[in-house]
Amino acid sequence: MNPWPLVRAHRGVAAVLALLTLSACLLLAAVPKATRSAYDGALRDVTATAAAGVGDLVVVSPRRAGPNAPVTRESLLAMERSLRAVLPAELSAVTAPPGSGSGHHSLRKTREPIASVDGEPRNYQYLDLGWLSDTAARVRYVAGRPPGPPARLGGGPLLEVALAREPAAEMRLGVGATVLLGGPQPLAARVSGLFEPVRPDDRYWEHNTSVRRVVKIRPPRSEIDDRYVTGLVSDASLPVLGRLYANTTYRWVFDIDRPALRAARIPELAEAVRAFRGAVPVAIHGSSPGALETSFDELLTGYLGRVRAADALLLLVLGGLLAVALGVIALAVRLLGDRARLSLALARARGASLARVAATATAVTSAAAVPGAAAGYALSYAVPGEVTAVTHLGPLSVAAAAALIAAGQAVAAHRLPLGERRADVAAARPSPRRIAAEAAVVVVALIGAYLLRSRGLGTGTGGASGPGGGPAPGTGDGTDPFPLLAPAGLAVAAALVVLRCHSLPLRLAVRLAARARSAVPFLGLALAARSRPVSALPVLVLLPALAVSVFGATVSGELTATQEAAAWQRAGAPARLDADLPFSPEVIERVRRVPGVRRVLPATRTPVRLGEEFPTATVLAVDVRAYRAVLRDAPIVLPDAPVLVSPELAGRGAIEAPGVPPRLSPGGVVTGLAAAYGSGPLIVVPPGGALPNTLLVEGDGLDGGRLLAAAAQPGAQARTFEGALAEITRAPLTTTLRRALAVVTAALACYALAAVAVALVAGAADRTGALSHLCALGLPESQARRLTVLEVSPMILLSTAAGLLLGLALPAVLGPGLDLRVFTGDLAAAGRPPGPAVPVLLACGVAAATVLGAFLHPVPGRRGSLGTALRAGDLG
Repeated sequence: MNPWPLVRAHRGVAAVLALLTLSACLLLAAVPKATRSAYDGALRDVTATAAAGVGDLVVVSPRRAGPNAPVTRESLLAMERSLRAVLPAELSAVTAPPGSGSGHHSLRKTREPIASVDGEPRNYQYLDLGWLSDTAARVRYVAGRPPGPPARLGGGPLLEVALAREPAAEMRLGVGATVLLGGPQPLAARVSGLFEPVRPDDRYWEHNTSVRRVVKIRPPRSEIDDRYVTGLVSDASLPVLGRLYANTTYRWVFDIDRPALRAARIPELAEAVRAFRGAVPVAIHGSSPGALETSFDELLTGYLGRVRAADALLLLVLGGLLAVALGVIALAVRLLGDRARLSLALARARGASLARVAATATAVTSAAAVPGAAAGYALSYAVPGEVTAVTHLGPLSVAAAAALIAAGQAVAAHRLPLGERRADVAAARPSPRRIAAEAAVVVVALIGAYLLRSRGLGTGTGGASGPGGGPAPGTGDGTDPFPLLAPAGLAVAAALVVLRCHSLPLRLAVRLAARARSAVPFLGLALAARSRPVSALPVLVLLPALAVSVFGATVSGELTATQEAAAWQRAGAPARLDADLPFSPEVIERVRRVPGVRRVLPATRTPVRLGEEFPTATVLAVDVRAYRAVLRDAPIVLPDAPVLVSPELAGRGAIEAPGVPPRLSPGGVVTGLAAAYGSGPLIVVPPGGALPNTLLVEGDGLDGGRLLAAAAQPGAQARTFEGALAEITRAPLTTTLRRALAVVTAALACYALAAVAVALVAGAADRTGALSHLCALGLPESQARRLTVLEVSPMILLSTAAGLLLGLALPAVLGPGLDLRVFTGDLAAAGRPPGPAVPVLLACGVAAATVLGAFLHPVPGRRGSLGTALRAGDLG
């Protein structure tokens, strides 16, 4: 049989099937690419914003003996080449070439006390001597000249050094100053020039912060800080500096080429860093072997955990999206098969084999599904990102599933020639096999939910690829991806339960409607209560679509609430000013006059030590009632008690610490506030007589910069709730997850509407025949529309309500298995539960669209209705 006449005859349904296939294939192919691209960008941002010793590779070799050969620029460069030679291939591919980025090598001699400057004695001052590669292009001299070759002074070497302008002014070291060093070896230095960095924000200077500022270190049992400044020597001074091996450290910095980083290669890259750590002592051997001092592998491992958590959350909703998309496509395939059934039945009656009929039905479906899948696959290449295996296999699997569904439907419908029978004459009883299969689905869904609740997302450490191209959750470490299908499985199980039990309340409604004078409620509810095969598939699509979309919207709302709670934990108030020195009343008054400020609450913050168990703790002296008013919009509760403590200090009895009133036991526990004031526990006590060094500010539109400008106090720091929230929400992983949830939620809502529309169209023929019969008997058009609404709406409304309730309950049911802390700065924050406004509006929109579609469904008019009924074969 030629399938093209059937395609042309039913081109409307074929176009709908092609559109549904296109959207499903586009989502399946594009979402993995987009998430993988976002994961790669997030990895680059994480490494770029990490500390210098974390985001780069740093090899350090402290010298304990003199070198065997003179130290020169060439010898240090040769050592760098030997280190690059032992770089593993995975690590070498992401390491910037020499001379690019912030990569460099250096030599530094530390702890050289200053005896005198131009004959003036100096105490508690030190001059470190250092050499940095590539400084000529990174500095500009504002006074003097670059350092020259060494000379002799008093029987020892005299090295010319260059100092950064600001630390030189703080240490009172001008151009031409001669510095005598009082170390074990005779050594002197002369300041030849002062410089400024060409680019102060260059990562190169993050590795050499001591060059740009004065380092202050307070020795034990001392009340005075030792101050250190670093002077840079010339290449010609390297041999002299190399012979002074005491307290000398060699350093090689390998810059990471961030555009070359790929999230999918994180496990191999972390393993390569560990291998390089073991190879460094072999490359730098001798009395002072080198060591790799970097936390780059820990950074990669931590980021990998966040990627796997994001992957798992995305798979939770993407699994539901795939199931719903296949269900809607199955609906469209069934509708196309129903439209072509008479033609195929005629061919079967005329002697066509079952294989020939099945092949024709498959060809008709493929004529619509294959172009749609190809178009979706092609459009996915417009989305930036690396192509993954899912990009190729997703569209292929969708097209193959549509063809298999069409073939199976044709085989079931045309197994026997002239085997047509009316499906609406009597209610069909499900077979025992079908009941057992549905019960097995329900049991398996409950097991999956239990596993997800008890074991979590099971993000393993394997190397399989997840939706973003990174390691897939549930692979490796003995875990499995079965719990990830829990939301979709629960939704399908709930749909089966609704499908089996929906007739019970409808039969009760039919009995009540039978007592009414109008026949429309009785007829409509009776038609709805009748078990018809055409109603099963829409329910199996609509309920999971709504449940998973509501679940995604609820998770997104919970993520927002959790992030807000974490921001409150970081800020501790709408805005907060901290300083080492106390704030004077004049400063407090200036802050109070800043536009938008409504209240300024002074507090005193004192670091204390609570024994060996808690070496760091914070005592906050503040008016608790006033602080409670400041935090009225925050999910942080301050009990009404004079002394409050963090949960880790609860039950300890009276606390003895500086700043804590004696004989006062904790009267309450405050949760989620300690992180704002330090890394240890928090003790809140009534205000005493100490001057405040913390200002808690309440107001609208608070800006940390304006508060700092008003305070005008050196060393003060400002933190606002809005700023802390921006730091959390602008994280690339969080943005990626939020966008993916929004896309999947919107797609599921569209699929739900599509399922409703296809269901209305699929039952249109039978509905038109019944309405034609009733219109011929005198049923008005207005009552016919009401009859259509009453027939279609109960099942759809029950599915909508069940999907809404299940979607709202899924976060609570699966809550222990969903850990959102990786998206909130690792704070164990629990925000206020978000309101169900968006999920309720989503479900109500689908229900309203269903009722409106049923109401606007074409109804046969009074004229010609008898002829229409006769042609439909419903009258004798």
